[in-house]
Amino acid sequence: MVGIAVQVLVAAAKRRRIERRPALLLAALATGALVACRVPGFLLPEGELLRDVYLRGSSAVPTVALTFDDGPNGRCTEAVLDALAAQRVQATFFVLGANLAAGHNDALLARMVREGHTIGIHGHTHRVRPLFHAHLIAGEIHAALEAVDRSLRRAGVPDPPRVTFFRPPFGLVTGITARAAAAAGLALVEWTVSVGDWQAGRRADEVTAAILARVRPGDVIVLHDGDETHQRSEERCVDRGVAAETVGLLVPALAARGLAVVPLGELLGLVAR
Repeated sequence: MVGIAVQVLVAAAKRRRIERRPALLLAALATGALVACRVPGFLLPEGELLRDVYLRGSSAVPTVALTFDDGPNGRCTEAVLDALAAQRVQATFFVLGANLAAGHNDALLARMVREGHTIGIHGHTHRVRPLFHAHLIAGEIHAALEAVDRSLRRAGVPDPPRVTFFRPPFGLVTGITARAAAAAGLALVEWTVSVGDWQAGRRADEVTAAILARVRPGDVIVLHDGDETHQRSEERCVDRGVAAETVGLLVPALAARGLAVVPLGELLGLVAR
């Protein structure tokens, strides 16, 4: 039964990038596979309460956070970093370890650190199956953390900052994944605003308008600076790389509404561990 539910979830994720509508979570919950709710302090099927799962910041504070998944990815990520620098804001990049193989994107990762951005991990391979197997997800987490550390050291960062955030592929949080993340000292981070910027043909003005229609104080916004692997994302960068242009439109529009873009750790009220 769990296997069938996983297949359904993976198919839905591939179609819709799993924006995590409640119906999908309830379907998984019926199998006992997934965490029980979408608010900080997730209840696991066994009754265990895990508090290190974060969805959003306080709605009483006029701030939001920008996050980027599936990179780093060559010129797409470089353009995003340029846009963030121009707007003088900092973001969090949930990177894939596989995109750092063989020295790919080392300079970009080092630039993130140098310019004050936060690096989190999004897994090593973006596969869903490890989320349901303890030894596999532990391996994914370890491989991604090692890839980040090696990449930064290759780029000349002698004391790489500790990674503290993990966003599972497709945002799927299982009890197995939650425990593996906790064992690695990682906080699980979801999102509250996702508008399909990853889809081919999306325009930056369209993506920006969709975000503005949904955003509220405390929201965590997700955009994509890459695809699921370095090779595919580099090929598709031109026709889907709207993230950088979106940053240039979105940040001033948020400011006009009185919403400041702040680092994810600040939004969530977290300090370095």
